[in-house]
Amino acid sequence: MNNMKRSIRRIFWLLVLCFFLLLGYMGKLVLMDRVAISTNSYNTRLRYVDNTIRRGDIIDIDGEVLATSVLQNDGTYVRKYLRSRMAAHITGYSSVGKTGVEAAENFEMMKLHNEFLQRVMSIATGKELVGNSVVVTVDMDIQTVAGNLLGNAKGAVVVVEPSTGRILALQAYPDFDPNTVSANWENLKDAENSPLVNRATQGLYPPGSTFKLVSSLAVMENIQDWQSRTYECTGRASFENKVIHCYNKKAHGTVDLKQALTVSCNGYFAQMATEFGASKLGEVMKRVGIETPLGFELAYSKNKIGLNPNATQSELVETAIGQGQTAVTPLYMAMLAAAIANEGIMMQPYIVDHIQYTNGKVGKYTVPKKLTKICTTAEATALKDMMVSVVENGTGSAASIKGVTVAGKTGTAENATGNDHSWFVGFAPAEDPKVAVAVLIENSNAYGSATPIAGKVIQEALKQMENKE
Repeated sequence: MNNMKRSIRRIFWLLVLCFFLLLGYMGKLVLMDRVAISTNSYNTRLRYVDNTIRRGDIIDIDGEVLATSVLQNDGTYVRKYLRSRMAAHITGYSSVGKTGVEAAENFEMMKLHNEFLQRVMSIATGKELVGNSVVVTVDMDIQTVAGNLLGNAKGAVVVVEPSTGRILALQAYPDFDPNTVSANWENLKDAENSPLVNRATQGLYPPGSTFKLVSSLAVMENIQDWQSRTYECTGRASFENKVIHCYNKKAHGTVDLKQALTVSCNGYFAQMATEFGASKLGEVMKRVGIETPLGFELAYSKNKIGLNPNATQSELVETAIGQGQTAVTPLYMAMLAAAIANEGIMMQPYIVDHIQYTNGKVGKYTVPKKLTKICTTAEATALKDMMVSVVENGTGSAASIKGVTVAGKTGTAENATGNDHSWFVGFAPAEDPKVAVAVLIENSNAYGSATPIAGKVIQEALKQMENKE
């Protein structure tokens, strides 16, 4: 009998424990996971909700409506994208699943947190259910110029405010019409050019010579006499079984760090890397945030360092000039340039500025956050000076703007499956940076094709920021 009572008590307490575990799990779903569940594209209930609630608008920083919901004759709503392709990779789509801001801010735009109460009030008053609107940081004037300059070239343009991490433009091509995603889904998802991939945040590319900004930091930190140290460039250098050439096999002669960055001398950076080694270069790569999560609202790919401490000399020198296994997104490269402009502080990038509530109030303003410190203020100042020289005296002259001091770095990334990719990263004005950019052109058939695009985008961004102050 006693044994039976003990067994019953054990079962009772086991059931009590299970009850509280279940209660805790349900509480977690309601309190902590509600946003993730409500934004999950596999949540089939959302398809019904989408048709019965007027989804909030997506609005640019100047008040231009980019996406809105239109009432149909059958009482359901259809999403309308007013800037279509020009803002496609920002707004995303809300039909066959969700992407872009549509996915990131689905919870706010559907106003699901008070849904039951809202439905009761809607039935009682006859008023439609309306979600909150999302105001993004993007300036469509800058976005449009970036898109027009990119044209039909595969690639991406990212424009960011260095001091805050605020995204001013995020352009990528190929693009798509978010108004017709559902109708064209079969063609879009299998398209050879992958138009649904946001190359600005999801495209991974070798950084090419833009990586020499990172290598320059490694030189400053590990070569004791770096300011006076020189290298004799003959246009060609051998390291183990790897032969490094400068562009067009040009001999640059005697160069120091500043001159090497200005003319993008491969030999200099390869030689310096062999002196301080893979471990030291890897430490700098980690510190500049190559594999640090960016915390960005839209989907983005994780960068790859692609270098281990036991790398061969061949792997080391390839990495030092940006031709190794390292892979980065244009978004990251824009943030790297912005960090140099911001005295070595990399801010967290963000694209959602604030929420406009249905009652007319505004709130949930994004507060700029420091992501990481990539270098000292002195190192950032030295890099800035070198980047100005790149534009004024070196490979980046096509990015120059009359009356504005532009700092930048060009890059050509070798591509095993086609023409090389063209890069430019930079910021302006160098003495008081307002904008930083990264431009990437895939399979470019012209050396430095990203550079003039970057110069024009910077010029337009500065113009718009000045006009709207």
